[in-house]
Amino acid sequence: MNDELLSWTDDTDLPATPSSAALPPWKLLVVDDDIEVHEVTRFVLNALQVFGRPIQLLHAYSGIEAREQLRQHPDIAVALLDVVMETAQAGLELVGYIRDELGLLECRLILRTGEPGYAPELSVVDQYDINDYRTKGELTHTRLITMVSTALRSYRQLHAVSEQRRALESIVRAAAELMEERSLADLAAGVLAQLAMLLKRAVDGIVFIRDRSRSGAAPENCIVLAATGRHAACLAQPLHLPPDERVLSRVMASLQRRQHVFGKDYTVLYLQASTSHQEAAIFLDSGQLPATLDRALVDVLLTSVAACFGNVALVERLLRAQAEIEEQRSFLRTVIDANPHFVFVVDRQARLRLANRSLAESFGLTVEKMTGQALPDFMTDAETLEILRDDDRSIWNGQLKRVERELRWLASSGEERWFHIIKAPIRSSSGQVEELIGVGIETTERKRAEMALFEAKERALVTLHSIGDAVITTDASARVDYMNPVAELLTGWSTSDAKGRPVAEVFRIVNEQTREPAPDPVRRCLQEGRIVSLPGRSVLLRRDEREFDIDDSAAPINGPDGATLGAVLVFHDVTQSRQLTRQLAHDATHDALTGLINRPEFERRLGRALDSAHQHAARHVLCYLDLDQFKAVNDAAGHAAGDELLKQINSILIGMFRERDTLARIGGDEFALLQENCPLERAQVIAQAVVRNIREHRFVWQGRSYQIGVSIGLVPITAETKDAAQLLAQADMACYTAKELGRNRVHVYQAADSQSIPRHTQILGAAGLRDALEHDLFQLHYQAIVALTGERPLRVVRYEALLRVAQPFKETRRGELVLPAAFLPAAERYGLMAAIDRWVIRSACRDYARGIGQTGAMLAINLSASALGDEGLPDFIDGQLVEHSLPSERVCFEIAEAVAVQNLRPALALISALKRQGCRLALDDFGSGLSSLHYLKTLPIDYLKIDGSFVQAMCDSPPDAALVAAINQMGHALGIETVAVYAGSQATVDRLCELGVDYAQGYFFGKPEPWAGAS
Repeated sequence: MNDELLSWTDDTDLPATPSSAALPPWKLLVVDDDIEVHEVTRFVLNALQVFGRPIQLLHAYSGIEAREQLRQHPDIAVALLDVVMETAQAGLELVGYIRDELGLLECRLILRTGEPGYAPELSVVDQYDINDYRTKGELTHTRLITMVSTALRSYRQLHAVSEQRRALESIVRAAAELMEERSLADLAAGVLAQLAMLLKRAVDGIVFIRDRSRSGAAPENCIVLAATGRHAACLAQPLHLPPDERVLSRVMASLQRRQHVFGKDYTVLYLQASTSHQEAAIFLDSGQLPATLDRALVDVLLTSVAACFGNVALVERLLRAQAEIEEQRSFLRTVIDANPHFVFVVDRQARLRLANRSLAESFGLTVEKMTGQALPDFMTDAETLEILRDDDRSIWNGQLKRVERELRWLASSGEERWFHIIKAPIRSSSGQVEELIGVGIETTERKRAEMALFEAKERALVTLHSIGDAVITTDASARVDYMNPVAELLTGWSTSDAKGRPVAEVFRIVNEQTREPAPDPVRRCLQEGRIVSLPGRSVLLRRDEREFDIDDSAAPINGPDGATLGAVLVFHDVTQSRQLTRQLAHDATHDALTGLINRPEFERRLGRALDSAHQHAARHVLCYLDLDQFKAVNDAAGHAAGDELLKQINSILIGMFRERDTLARIGGDEFALLQENCPLERAQVIAQAVVRNIREHRFVWQGRSYQIGVSIGLVPITAETKDAAQLLAQADMACYTAKELGRNRVHVYQAADSQSIPRHTQILGAAGLRDALEHDLFQLHYQAIVALTGERPLRVVRYEALLRVAQPFKETRRGELVLPAAFLPAAERYGLMAAIDRWVIRSACRDYARGIGQTGAMLAINLSASALGDEGLPDFIDGQLVEHSLPSERVCFEIAEAVAVQNLRPALALISALKRQGCRLALDDFGSGLSSLHYLKTLPIDYLKIDGSFVQAMCDSPPDAALVAAINQMGHALGIETVAVYAGSQATVDRLCELGVDYAQGYFFGKPEPWAGAS
């Protein structure tokens, strides 16, 4: 940099010397163990100012205290040390600590002592740079002031030299650091940072740069490179944008004069790189720079900075050029690598000088690993290598200007790959071929697709010939083009005969029900350009008129341009599946045994008839038929006989009604007939005929003849009828009434008919049995069973629990008791007996715990037929016995003889389970069946309860008395005790005692009563 560019210019006079208040005081440390010395020193130096700065005294009374003061105040200018303190050498040791350990070389040392013999040697004075040595007596007022002033002058000079040295070192380091910068912005920021370090304070500054090559010296040509402090917002802004006019005018003045400018509150440093057309300026918000910093140091710094600016400018141009070159190379590399085609360059040694990413990735390599390799390094197929070398030689020798070929290459893994390659020469300026450039693309997938397409075509033909579906293809005019063997079989046409014919001629379809021709799916498909399916229930008519149920769909065949080329029709034979579907639909609505409509389907048809009655006032009749004596045939001859009987009944009924009438089997031996649009009188005539024909029918099975009958209930269906459920209930009531009136008859339902009331009450009771269970309307009454023999005859041995239910049906009779005969059939019919059985067992066990057990009598509980099929009943009984502390041997369960005989196997299983638990078992109503003697020896029972019909008439009927005697003797012979029921008089009891019957039960001993009233 030229010297004139570093000249200094002040816009104003230099500032006056700062006042003492503005300068920090000199720090003096007084170290002495004599307090008076401290007082005298303070008195002499207290108001003293040296070079315009006051003196601050620090005091220490030992070497240890002095060390602490020195550590806290490293800027102590002068130290007055007593040589002899806590030891004779304490002062000299402190001197060594100051110089050697703390390194305070600028601090001035004055030694003084009250004992002259302890003066330091000259070598010590020289080694530790001791300013002076005096005895305490020599330090008069004047001498002390003179010595301190001299020492401060020496300190100031040494400190200034040190500061200059440190500043110079900082500038040298800064120059080295700034020289490393690679951008003008970073350099400018570094200059401001170095100035802050040099000034030892933060600066508010701006670094500007102006391009002199641009015309004019307008402020907008100046750009802020760096800014700190309150000017930080100006960074990267043109010079004229900062809002402070003062900054703009001062900087422009410096740039116009091309020299530094100093003011009271600012400094502008001008610099210019000798090799650059740019010039720069530094604006600092401070006017103290000339007073606090040697301008020579500033010159040195600015000289370095100017050199750095020139260096950075050159570096920036170089980097910019390199960046442009690299950008072009990167762009070219990106274009080459983004190309899906292979791009490569080879030299005369067949080594790759350039390879793009597509080529490298195709061989599983990176571009870096591929560059520099020769073809044999990654291609081992000798045949392919020789072809490539021949092509290269043809271009090198000038025989060919361009080579293009598709070649097959076999990889080392055995994989076959295909490439399409074009090669051309790269010539030098003299026209010599220096390198070859190649462009190529892998065509393996295309080749595979071509081969796969060929294979697919062949496979499609084989597939179409072998699949189970029929396939017909057509052209765009719906004329047959191809048929597979299945299509030939189903249509009866060969491909040769059908080819070129309209598909509708070959593929003839009609509606299954109407037999009308069905729409042509192929024609619709071609017209609408979408997949079309056959309408449901289509039938294919083969060429020989044989029929097939089919499902099909037709789809258009489109070309690459979307144009429709034809259609493909796919269909298959569904004759068997449709037959199965029809069979399943039939089975879902028909009874498997008779083939009649089943109950769900009948209820749907009944609902439709009811709708017509509501909407159109149509009148229909519902007949409910229940066979008489069917159970006797089923029990005596077996289920096979019962099934055959039902089939014969069906044959009788099926020919007696109109075709539009609906006959259904809705239960085991129950039928229903819906006669639509039929007067009630006509329905009665038909029903009477049914009764007559069935009564006259003789059913023969295995040589035995059975006579059966039928009871029929009729219900007219009118607009007043509510719903199907009401209809069926009323029909059931009417049928039951017909049975009650003597069977084999017809009864028409009447809402006010007194003959229907008992059945009506029962059905309503069955519907309310669940409410009776939930609302605890059931009750247990107990009747005594007494002993007729033994030491204490006529004593109570058991109480039998008898079930009653409070009348829940009519408001006028609510609370009246209903006997079991009135509601148990309904409970069995509607599957409620299992719940009732458990209620009886639970309640009886509870009553036993509440008092029956205290009488010493046993408890007798009846079980229904439903209990025989309840597998969990033994566990339930055991749980109740445990819960109510009821010994199992104190309980006797009673099962009716008819129930046990008709259900022998489950009865035997239940009786055996209860016997294992320790319970007693009684066979109730013994003698009412025809096979009792045969089954009696099979059942492990404890008691026989003789049927009451024999007991109550035995006094007047010798045959009944004989039967009671026979049953009693048989029971005793089998080790079974006997119980006679219906004992209603003294004469009956006396006669039972004569016969030796063990126990008796009847009104003579007491009527059934709740336990509170039983006795």
